[in-house]
Order: sequence, then structure tokens, then C-alpha cells
Amino acid sequence: MLKNFDFNGPIIDWLNDYAPQGIVTTDTDLIIRGWNRWLEQSTGRGAEVVVGRPLFEIFPDLVERGLDRMYRSALEGQVTVLAHRFHRYLVKLPARPEYNLPEMQQSARIAPLVSQGRVVGTITAIDDVSERVVHESELVTAREEADKANAAKDRFLAVLSHDLRTPLTSILGWARIFRTQPDEEAIRKGAEVIERNAGVQLQLIEELLDVFRISAAKLQLDLASVDVRETVRSALETLEPTASAKGIRLDRCIPDERRMARLDSKRFQQIIWNLLSNSLKFTPEGGCVSVNLNYTDQCFQLTIADTGKGISPESLPHLFEPLWQAEGSGGHGGLGLGLAIVRNLAELHGGSIRVESSGPGHGSKFIVEIPWLGPQSDQRSPTFQNNSQIM
Repeated sequence: MLKNFDFNGPIIDWLNDYAPQGIVTTDTDLIIRGWNRWLEQSTGRGAEVVVGRPLFEIFPDLVERGLDRMYRSALEGQVTVLAHRFHRYLVKLPARPEYNLPEMQQSARIAPLVSQGRVVGTITAIDDVSERVVHESELVTAREEADKANAAKDRFLAVLSHDLRTPLTSILGWARIFRTQPDEEAIRKGAEVIERNAGVQLQLIEELLDVFRISAAKLQLDLASVDVRETVRSALETLEPTASAKGIRLDRCIPDERRMARLDSKRFQQIIWNLLSNSLKFTPEGGCVSVNLNYTDQCFQLTIADTGKGISPESLPHLFEPLWQAEGSGGHGGLGLGLAIVRNLAELHGGSIRVESSGPGHGSKFIVEIPWLGPQSDQRSPTFQNNSQIM
């Protein structure tokens, strides 16, 4: 019963009022003859303002960007598809705020408008592809982050296998010597080497265990009232031989006043050892590492500064990321976990850590701040960010 119904009227009305894209038509002189609701809303210009005016007067940018040739081609019967990948947009319009883009990303189709077999003008359909562009960008970013994480894991496994194999090779070597040369001097010397290398392996394993505990939010603090000054002094005494062996001066400025804080003594010493070992590792012979302890009303502040190789501005934001190692750090060993563990231990104590450096060759400074009362009772264990987990 709809056999003689004229569909053109409803179709044109729908394209004008409800089409989810912009549609503009022109005559052969490129004078605008149609301007739908989408364009009115997107440009802020009503049809009564633009209809009857030249297309390139409304959008002079089309001529400046050389896109007017597409309309000349349309009048010759050719269809042109404009992709956002190459041109970003046909006509510059604002993007919706949630997309955080400089302008609306568009694809467009410019075609001849044909009536009874002849070209009577042009028709352009403009699609807003901003949401798709944002999603594609998010997918690319996620892929890049995943690739970085995989690369970091590969580097981690390579360093781990090397750092575990090296002391184990020495241990096995001395075990074989014991079997063939069981003299007292060889046993004494070999025992020292074995003990030292076993200690290195134990430290690596402890770091790995700490990482997994933190990632699983299972690292618990054994909090007690601790003498901050004496704990710092004790930690420094442990590493004094290392500094002396490397020819590095170890300065300290520790208040005479005794102050008590709520800490896990073992984990707090681990913070000091990791930071001090890191500074000693990257400070050349003849350099200096200074340790300063300061008290404030709310917290105590521990600063470890060195005259070592320094940190580039690009590296500073990543320094506490697990598995991350700065370019040029090769040859210094380590799994890239120590500073990440320090950050999480400081946060577990309700505190924070930051690093300062003026760049390569200017040393570095690590500042730890921990409140006197320790973490709040409802504080949960911090975890490594997802793109950095090794689990």
C-alpha cells in the first residue's frame, strides 16, 4: 500500500534533523543550499545564516589547506574520502570537553550531488570520529606500556640470572678447589669468598621476596618505639667499611637529642642501607656521601646526598619504579628493585621519599620524611603500579 509513497521527503527531513553527522550541500557554484541540524549545533551557526552564502566564505580554511580541490573534483563527478589520519578534520570545530583534544577529529566524504543523471552540486557528510581516535590512542598507549613492561621484565630476568650465576660460579669454583687442594689457607680464603657470595645471593632473594610481599599487600611492619638517632648510627656503622674500601668520605650530621618514633627498626634500617648503598655505588673514589638527620614537630627527615654521577631530568620521574634502570647504569649491577622497595617502605611507615638532582655529574639527594606517630591504623600496604609489577 506504500507503492506510490514518496520517500524523498521523510528521508530529507531525517538527514536534516536527526542524522548523526554533518551534511552540507551546495550548487555548482559552491553556494550552500543545505545545512543540517548537526552542523547548526556543532558550529553555532543556523541554516538561515549560512544558506545562500559561498562555502569557502563560511570555511575559508578549506582553501588555505588546499582542500577546495576536492570540491572541484566532486563537480566533475568524483568522490573523495578524507581520513582523519592524514588531515585530522575537514572543517575545524571544537571537540567535546571529555575528549581533551585540540579540535574535533573528523572523517568526511565529498561527493557529487546528482539529479537525473547530471551533477547539480556537491554533498558533504562529516563524521565526528573523536571518540574512536581517543580509544585508538589509549590502545596504542596501553600497548606501548605493555611493551615497556615486557622489556623491563626481560632485562630484569637477564640481570637476575647474571647476578645469581656470578656468586654461584664463585661458590662452585671454591668447592672444587676444596676437593683438590684441602690446605688450611685455601679453606680459609675460600670460606670468606663463599660467605660473601652467599650473602649477595641472599640479599637478591630478600629483595625479590619483598617485591612479591609488597605487590600482594602482605608486607607487614613490626612497629615499636624506636630511637631514631641510634638506629641511623647503627645502619651507618654497617656500611662504613664499604665507603672506606671505595675511598669515599662518609659525612654525617646527627642531632645529639634522642627522639623516639614508631617504626619497624629492621625495615627502617633497610631504607637507610638501600639509599646509602645506592649513593656509594654511583659515587667515584674520592667522592663524598653525607647523611643528615633533622627533627621537625611533625616528622623526622633523613637526607642522603652524594657527589656521584647524578640523575638526568628524564630519569627523575622513573627512579622509584620497580625494574627501571637509568641509561648508562650498566656495570653497576642490581635488579632495579632497591629504590622501589625504599619508596614502599617509606609509605608503609606513613612517610614519603623524594629525590633531587641538578643533572649528570652533579650528584643526587634523597630525602625521606616519616611522621613521629608512624602510619595510621587504617593505612593499607602500598603496591607497585600495574605497569611495573613483576608478578
